[in-house]
Amino acid sequence: MSQAVILSKRDLALLGLLEMTLATAVQIRTASVTFDEEPFRDDRRVRERLQALSDAGFVQSWPAAVSGGGLMHYHRLTANGYRTIHPDRSDSPPRTIVSEIAPSRFNHAMATADVIVHTLVAAHASRVRTAQFHGDGSIVLSAGEYRQQPDCHFQFEHSGRIFNVLFEIDNATEPLDSPRESSIRTKLLGYEAYQDWVLQGWKEHGSSPTTRPGFRVVFLTKGNDRARHILWLARQCARNPERRLCYATTQEIYLSEAQAVTSPILNDHYGSWQSLVNLHPSSQFLREPNRLSQSLAPVGVV
Repeated sequence: MSQAVILSKRDLALLGLLEMTLATAVQIRTASVTFDEEPFRDDRRVRERLQALSDAGFVQSWPAAVSGGGLMHYHRLTANGYRTIHPDRSDSPPRTIVSEIAPSRFNHAMATADVIVHTLVAAHASRVRTAQFHGDGSIVLSAGEYRQQPDCHFQFEHSGRIFNVLFEIDNATEPLDSPRESSIRTKLLGYEAYQDWVLQGWKEHGSSPTTRPGFRVVFLTKGNDRARHILWLARQCARNPERRLCYATTQEIYLSEAQAVTSPILNDHYGSWQSLVNLHPSSQFLREPNRLSQSLAPVGVV
């Protein structure tokens, strides 16, 4: 039987976070610096509040094994929790935000959660507003024969400028240069086609130089070689070589940079350094470009 609980602004922010991503107590405490009220001081207080929200029927939890032994718990919304933060909606919540994660997708889901939480915190620290967010499977980009579903989408706003960023969390489980639908090459071609389609529609419906639509695709990889190979392939796939559509770096570099949203820690397909949100667009990042290289593995293997 659920127990009544009075929801604070911090509770509603916590439920909002769980709509964006599954999260552990540690991730919730980390993200709480972005909440409206005082952040959680430690993991124990997070767990106590999660238990209260679970008893009230807003949150559900599952155990998961961790490398090296032991268990951890991750948390998601319930249908009641979803309706609480969306009182005007009559539809059921998407299964992707209320269901248990399949074991085959668990490592990817946790890596994505790390990136989402870190991005929220980094944007908040740099006073960059997160204007929109779409989680895994909630946004589909279709253009011609291509259909892309990024792991998540952030729309940032700073000083009246909009920055759309699509994240691909790459654990090297997909082939690099292959005609297969799941390959990195196919993803790159799909994003190129979608950007062309968006720009074509913008031009046909009365383009404005101040609202040119665009986005960046960020691949976060497990290793430096994989990132460089993806960028080399992005240069081969680019329909407009001067358009910097694809960025990449490692998950380790991204997650270790406190100012990850505004610092030039990403490389584009020329190896030049870029940031997700450039606070000073009239200035260049004066760093020696990275040298990119083609993968030497057989086609479809890497």
